[in-house]
Amino acid sequence: MMLSRHRHALLVEGLEQRAEPLDASARFQLYALAETAPTDELVVVHDFKPAEIDNNLGYHVVTELLPLLARQRHRIDSGYSEQDLFERSVGDIVRSMAGNERRAWRLFYANTLNAIQTRAGLGQPAGCSSTTTDDFVGLFGAIYRFALDLIAALPTAAPPTVLDVATCFGFFPLLLARADAATRTLGDIAGCDLNPALMAMADDYARHDDLASVRFGVADILAEDLERELAPLPARFDVVTALHLLEHLEFAQTEPAVAHLWRLTARRLIIAVPLEATPDPRYGHRQVFDRERLLALGRTLGGRCEYVEYHGGWLVCDRLAGKQGRSGQP
Repeated sequence: MMLSRHRHALLVEGLEQRAEPLDASARFQLYALAETAPTDELVVVHDFKPAEIDNNLGYHVVTELLPLLARQRHRIDSGYSEQDLFERSVGDIVRSMAGNERRAWRLFYANTLNAIQTRAGLGQPAGCSSTTTDDFVGLFGAIYRFALDLIAALPTAAPPTVLDVATCFGFFPLLLARADAATRTLGDIAGCDLNPALMAMADDYARHDDLASVRFGVADILAEDLERELAPLPARFDVVTALHLLEHLEFAQTEPAVAHLWRLTARRLIIAVPLEATPDPRYGHRQVFDRERLLALGRTLGGRCEYVEYHGGWLVCDRLAGKQGRSGQP
Protein backbone atom coordinates (compact mmCIF):
# COMPACT_ATOMS: atom_id res chain seq x y z
CA MET A 1 0.00 0.00 0.00
CA MET A 2 1.38 3.42 -1.00
CA LEU A 3 0.44 6.55 0.97
CA SER A 4 1.27 10.18 0.26
CA ARG A 5 2.29 12.11 3.37
CA HIS A 6 0.62 15.20 1.91
CA ARG A 7 -2.61 13.62 0.60
CA HIS A 8 -3.11 10.95 3.28
CA ALA A 9 -2.00 13.01 6.26
CA LEU A 10 -4.48 11.52 8.77
CA LEU A 11 -3.62 7.95 7.82
CA VAL A 12 0.09 8.66 8.04
CA GLU A 13 -0.37 10.32 11.43
CA GLY A 14 -2.15 7.20 12.66
CA LEU A 15 0.71 5.00 11.48
CA GLU A 16 3.28 7.17 13.20
CA GLN A 17 1.35 7.10 16.49
CA ARG A 18 1.01 3.31 16.38
CA ALA A 19 4.59 2.29 15.72
CA GLU A 20 8.04 3.26 14.56
CA PRO A 21 8.80 2.63 10.88
CA LEU A 22 10.46 -0.66 10.03
CA ASP A 23 12.94 1.24 7.88
CA ALA A 24 13.29 4.68 6.33
CA SER A 25 15.22 6.76 3.81
CA ALA A 26 15.18 10.44 2.90
CA ARG A 27 11.87 10.18 1.00
CA PHE A 28 10.28 6.90 2.15
CA GLN A 29 9.21 5.12 5.33
CA LEU A 30 8.10 1.48 5.61
CA TYR A 31 5.47 0.29 8.09
CA ALA A 32 4.00 -3.13 8.78
CA LEU A 33 0.35 -3.31 7.72
CA ALA A 34 -0.54 -5.54 10.70
CA GLU A 35 0.63 -5.23 14.28
CA THR A 36 1.46 -8.91 14.62
CA ALA A 37 4.37 -10.46 12.75
CA PRO A 38 4.94 -12.05 10.38
CA THR A 39 3.15 -10.06 7.73
CA ASP A 40 3.61 -10.17 3.96
CA GLU A 41 2.28 -6.66 3.39
CA LEU A 42 3.91 -3.30 3.97
CA VAL A 43 2.72 0.30 3.93
CA VAL A 44 5.05 2.68 2.07
CA VAL A 45 4.82 6.38 2.94
CA HIS A 46 6.42 8.96 0.65
CA ASP A 47 6.75 12.73 1.00
CA PHE A 48 6.72 13.86 -2.66
CA LYS A 49 4.77 17.06 -3.29
CA PRO A 50 2.58 17.36 -6.43
CA ALA A 51 5.25 19.43 -8.20
CA GLU A 52 7.74 16.56 -7.72
CA ILE A 53 5.63 13.91 -9.45
CA ASP A 54 7.72 13.42 -12.58
CA ASN A 55 10.09 10.89 -14.14
CA ASN A 56 12.63 11.53 -11.40
CA LEU A 57 10.50 9.30 -9.18
CA GLY A 58 12.34 6.43 -10.85
CA TYR A 59 15.65 7.78 -9.57
CA HIS A 60 14.37 7.86 -5.98
CA VAL A 61 12.74 4.43 -6.28
CA VAL A 62 16.00 2.88 -7.50
CA THR A 63 18.33 4.62 -5.06
CA GLU A 64 16.08 4.57 -1.96
CA LEU A 65 12.93 2.46 -2.08
CA LEU A 66 14.27 -0.71 -3.71
CA PRO A 67 17.08 -0.99 -1.14
CA LEU A 68 14.53 -0.54 1.67
CA LEU A 69 12.34 -3.30 0.23
CA ALA A 70 15.37 -5.54 -0.26
CA ARG A 71 16.13 -5.28 3.45
CA GLN A 72 12.58 -6.48 4.23
CA ARG A 73 12.76 -9.64 2.13
CA HIS A 74 12.35 -11.72 5.30
CA ARG A 75 8.87 -10.15 5.67
CA ILE A 76 7.69 -10.18 2.08
CA ASP A 77 7.91 -12.66 -0.77
CA SER A 78 6.10 -10.89 -3.59
CA GLY A 79 7.57 -12.96 -6.41
CA TYR A 80 8.26 -9.74 -8.32
CA SER A 81 11.55 -9.08 -10.08
CA GLU A 82 13.50 -5.88 -9.42
CA GLN A 83 12.09 -4.46 -12.66
CA ASP A 84 8.54 -5.33 -11.59
CA LEU A 85 9.04 -3.68 -8.19
CA PHE A 86 10.54 -0.61 -9.87
CA GLU A 87 7.65 -0.18 -12.31
CA ARG A 88 4.93 -0.93 -9.74
CA SER A 89 6.45 1.46 -7.21
CA VAL A 90 6.61 4.38 -9.64
CA GLY A 91 3.00 3.75 -10.70
CA ASP A 92 1.82 3.45 -7.07
CA ILE A 93 3.44 6.77 -6.15
CA VAL A 94 1.78 8.52 -9.09
CA ARG A 95 -1.65 7.04 -8.33
CA SER A 96 -1.37 7.99 -4.65
CA MET A 97 -1.45 11.69 -5.60
CA ALA A 98 -5.09 11.85 -6.73
CA GLY A 99 -8.37 9.98 -6.35
CA ASN A 100 -8.75 10.08 -10.13
CA GLU A 101 -6.05 7.98 -11.86
CA ARG A 102 -6.24 9.93 -15.12
CA ARG A 103 -5.67 13.19 -13.25
CA ALA A 104 -2.71 11.67 -11.40
CA TRP A 105 -1.02 10.52 -14.61
CA ARG A 106 -1.67 13.85 -16.31
CA LEU A 107 0.18 15.50 -13.42
CA PHE A 108 3.11 13.11 -13.95
CA TYR A 109 3.17 13.82 -17.70
CA ALA A 110 2.90 17.60 -17.36
CA ASN A 111 5.64 17.83 -14.72
CA THR A 112 7.98 15.54 -16.66
CA LEU A 113 7.50 17.14 -20.06
CA ASN A 114 7.81 20.67 -18.67
CA ALA A 115 11.02 19.78 -16.81
CA ILE A 116 12.62 18.00 -19.78
CA GLN A 117 11.58 20.72 -22.22
CA THR A 118 13.14 23.39 -20.02
CA ARG A 119 16.36 21.56 -19.20
CA ALA A 120 16.90 20.08 -22.67
CA GLY A 121 16.16 23.31 -24.50
CA LEU A 122 13.73 21.59 -26.88
CA GLY A 123 12.29 24.11 -29.30
CA GLN A 124 15.40 26.32 -28.84
CA PRO A 125 18.59 26.53 -30.91
CA ALA A 126 21.08 23.68 -30.65
CA GLY A 127 23.52 24.03 -27.78
CA CYS A 128 20.91 24.88 -25.13
CA SER A 129 20.77 21.36 -23.75
CA SER A 130 21.60 20.59 -20.15
CA THR A 131 23.81 17.52 -19.74
CA THR A 132 23.05 16.85 -16.08
CA THR A 133 23.14 13.10 -15.58
CA ASP A 134 22.51 12.71 -11.85
CA ASP A 135 18.80 12.06 -12.37
CA PHE A 136 16.39 10.68 -14.95
CA VAL A 137 15.04 14.04 -16.13
CA GLY A 138 18.52 15.42 -16.76
CA LEU A 139 19.77 12.27 -18.47
CA PHE A 140 16.82 11.76 -20.77
CA GLY A 141 16.56 15.47 -21.45
CA ALA A 142 20.09 15.30 -22.87
CA ILE A 143 19.30 12.10 -24.81
CA TYR A 144 16.11 13.54 -26.31
CA ARG A 145 17.84 16.77 -27.29
CA PHE A 146 20.65 14.86 -29.02
CA ALA A 147 18.12 12.74 -30.91
CA LEU A 148 16.24 15.87 -31.97
CA ASP A 149 19.49 17.38 -33.28
CA LEU A 150 20.15 14.20 -35.30
CA ILE A 151 16.68 14.48 -36.81
CA ALA A 152 17.15 18.18 -37.58
CA ALA A 153 20.51 17.46 -39.28
CA LEU A 154 18.89 15.20 -41.87
CA PRO A 155 18.80 17.01 -45.24
CA THR A 156 15.25 16.90 -46.51
CA ALA A 157 13.05 18.80 -48.94
CA ALA A 158 9.96 18.25 -46.84
CA PRO A 159 9.43 18.05 -43.07
CA PRO A 160 10.43 14.50 -42.05
CA THR A 161 8.01 12.10 -40.42
CA VAL A 162 9.22 10.48 -37.18
CA LEU A 163 8.39 7.21 -35.38
CA ASP A 164 9.70 6.47 -31.88
CA VAL A 165 9.69 2.70 -31.27
CA ALA A 166 9.32 1.26 -27.74
CA THR A 167 8.41 4.76 -26.67
CA CYS A 168 7.31 3.70 -23.14
CA PHE A 169 5.45 6.74 -21.71
CA GLY A 170 5.71 8.48 -25.09
CA PHE A 171 7.77 11.38 -23.76
CA PHE A 172 9.95 11.80 -26.86
CA PRO A 173 7.08 11.99 -29.42
CA LEU A 174 5.17 14.33 -27.11
CA LEU A 175 8.22 16.57 -26.73
CA LEU A 176 8.75 16.56 -30.49
CA ALA A 177 5.12 17.58 -30.99
CA ARG A 178 5.45 20.37 -28.43
CA ALA A 179 8.63 21.70 -30.05
CA ASP A 180 7.18 21.39 -33.54
CA ALA A 181 4.14 23.44 -32.57
CA ALA A 182 6.51 26.43 -32.61
CA THR A 183 8.99 25.48 -35.34
CA ARG A 184 6.81 23.53 -37.84
CA THR A 185 9.87 21.60 -39.05
CA LEU A 186 8.51 18.05 -38.69
CA GLY A 187 5.85 16.04 -40.45
CA ASP A 188 3.69 13.46 -38.70
CA ILE A 189 5.02 12.23 -35.36
CA ALA A 190 4.17 8.83 -33.87
CA GLY A 191 5.17 6.50 -31.07
CA CYS A 192 4.56 2.79 -30.57
CA ASP A 193 5.05 0.37 -27.72
CA LEU A 194 4.12 -3.17 -26.78
CA ASN A 195 2.20 -1.96 -23.71
CA PRO A 196 -1.35 -0.81 -24.59
CA ALA A 197 -1.88 0.85 -21.18
CA LEU A 198 1.12 3.12 -21.74
CA MET A 199 -0.06 4.00 -25.23
CA ALA A 200 -3.51 4.86 -23.89
CA MET A 201 -1.96 7.19 -21.29
CA ALA A 202 0.30 8.86 -23.88
CA ASP A 203 -2.62 9.33 -26.26
CA ASP A 204 -4.77 10.76 -23.46
CA TYR A 205 -2.11 13.31 -22.59
CA ALA A 206 -1.61 14.25 -26.27
CA ARG A 207 -5.31 15.04 -26.53
CA HIS A 208 -5.24 16.85 -23.17
CA ASP A 209 -2.26 18.98 -24.29
CA ASP A 210 -3.86 19.63 -27.71
CA LEU A 211 -0.99 17.99 -29.60
CA ALA A 212 -2.76 17.01 -32.80
CA SER A 213 0.41 16.14 -34.75
CA VAL A 214 1.31 13.08 -32.63
CA ARG A 215 -0.31 9.63 -32.57
CA PHE A 216 0.36 6.41 -30.71
CA GLY A 217 -0.09 2.74 -31.55
CA VAL A 218 0.52 -0.70 -30.05
CA ALA A 219 3.11 -2.85 -31.84
CA ASP A 220 5.68 -5.53 -31.14
CA ILE A 221 8.99 -4.73 -32.86
CA LEU A 222 9.69 -8.47 -33.12
CA ALA A 223 6.45 -9.22 -35.01
CA GLU A 224 6.91 -10.37 -38.60
CA ASP A 225 3.69 -8.58 -39.57
CA LEU A 226 4.88 -5.37 -37.94
CA GLU A 227 3.33 -3.10 -40.56
CA ARG A 228 -0.10 -4.63 -39.92
CA GLU A 229 0.34 -4.17 -36.17
CA LEU A 230 1.23 -0.50 -36.69
CA ALA A 231 -1.91 0.24 -38.72
CA PRO A 232 -3.45 2.78 -38.94
CA LEU A 233 -0.02 4.37 -38.49
CA PRO A 234 2.07 4.53 -41.69
CA ALA A 235 4.18 1.51 -42.60
CA ARG A 236 7.31 3.63 -43.03
CA PHE A 237 8.69 6.89 -41.62
CA ASP A 238 11.53 9.15 -42.73
CA VAL A 239 13.17 8.83 -39.30
CA VAL A 240 12.82 5.94 -36.85
CA THR A 241 14.23 6.24 -33.33
CA ALA A 242 14.83 3.45 -30.81
CA LEU A 243 16.07 5.13 -27.64
CA HIS A 244 17.07 2.60 -24.98
CA LEU A 245 15.21 -0.33 -26.50
CA LEU A 246 17.83 -2.92 -27.49
CA GLU A 247 19.21 -3.48 -23.98
CA HIS A 248 15.77 -4.82 -22.95
CA LEU A 249 15.88 -7.61 -25.58
CA GLU A 250 17.51 -11.01 -25.44
CA PHE A 251 20.73 -11.36 -27.44
CA ALA A 252 19.08 -13.52 -30.13
CA GLN A 253 16.27 -10.98 -30.59
CA THR A 254 18.58 -8.06 -31.29
CA GLU A 255 19.43 -8.55 -34.96
CA PRO A 256 15.80 -9.29 -36.01
CA ALA A 257 14.64 -6.22 -34.08
CA VAL A 258 17.19 -3.98 -35.81
CA ALA A 259 16.19 -5.43 -39.21
CA HIS A 260 12.55 -4.60 -38.44
CA LEU A 261 13.48 -1.07 -37.38
CA TRP A 262 15.33 -0.65 -40.69
CA ARG A 263 12.28 -1.92 -42.56
CA LEU A 264 10.25 0.92 -41.05
CA THR A 265 12.94 3.49 -41.94
CA ALA A 266 12.75 5.49 -45.14
CA ARG A 267 15.84 7.62 -44.50
CA ARG A 268 17.51 7.59 -41.05
CA LEU A 269 17.52 5.09 -38.18
CA ILE A 270 18.68 6.38 -34.77
CA ILE A 271 19.49 3.84 -32.04
CA ALA A 272 20.68 4.74 -28.53
CA VAL A 273 21.74 2.34 -25.77
CA PRO A 274 23.34 2.74 -22.34
CA LEU A 275 26.97 1.71 -22.04
CA GLU A 276 27.13 -0.69 -19.08
CA ALA A 277 29.65 -3.24 -17.84
CA THR A 278 26.78 -5.59 -16.90
CA PRO A 279 23.03 -5.40 -17.58
CA ASP A 280 21.11 -3.52 -14.87
CA PRO A 281 18.21 -5.80 -13.79
CA ARG A 282 16.37 -2.96 -12.03
CA TYR A 283 15.45 -1.53 -15.42
CA GLY A 284 14.97 -4.89 -17.13
CA HIS A 285 18.27 -4.77 -19.04
CA ARG A 286 19.32 -8.12 -20.51
CA GLN A 287 22.46 -7.32 -22.52
CA VAL A 288 25.22 -4.78 -22.98
CA PHE A 289 26.65 -3.00 -26.01
CA ASP A 290 29.85 -1.33 -27.10
CA ARG A 291 31.06 0.47 -30.21
CA GLU A 292 32.01 -2.67 -32.13
CA ARG A 293 28.77 -4.47 -31.45
CA LEU A 294 26.62 -1.53 -32.54
CA LEU A 295 28.65 -1.04 -35.71
CA ALA A 296 28.39 -4.77 -36.46
CA LEU A 297 24.61 -4.48 -36.22
CA GLY A 298 24.76 -1.49 -38.54
CA ARG A 299 26.75 -3.42 -41.14
CA THR A 300 23.92 -5.94 -41.45
CA LEU A 301 21.64 -3.19 -42.79
CA GLY A 302 23.54 -2.09 -45.86
CA GLY A 303 23.27 1.63 -45.20
CA ARG A 304 25.82 4.23 -44.14
CA CYS A 305 26.31 3.94 -40.37
CA GLU A 306 28.10 6.07 -37.79
CA TYR A 307 28.83 5.47 -34.10
CA VAL A 308 28.72 8.32 -31.56
CA GLU A 309 29.07 8.42 -27.77
CA TYR A 310 26.92 10.88 -25.83
CA HIS A 311 25.35 9.72 -22.56
CA GLY A 312 25.57 6.22 -24.01
CA GLY A 313 26.27 4.72 -27.41
CA TRP A 314 24.48 5.79 -30.60
CA LEU A 315 24.18 4.08 -33.98
CA VAL A 316 22.95 6.37 -36.77
CA CYS A 317 22.23 4.64 -40.10
CA ASP A 318 21.20 6.38 -43.31
CA ARG A 319 19.87 4.69 -46.42
CA LEU A 320 22.18 5.11 -49.37
CA ALA A 321 21.18 7.31 -52.31
CA GLY A 322 18.90 5.40 -54.65
CA LYS A 323 17.91 2.94 -51.91
CA GLN A 324 15.63 5.16 -49.91
CA GLY A 325 12.15 3.99 -49.13
CA ARG A 326 9.08 6.13 -49.37
CA SER A 327 7.66 7.74 -46.25
CA GLY A 328 4.20 6.37 -45.52
CA GLN A 329 1.23 8.68 -45.38
CA PRO A 330 -1.51 8.52 -42.76
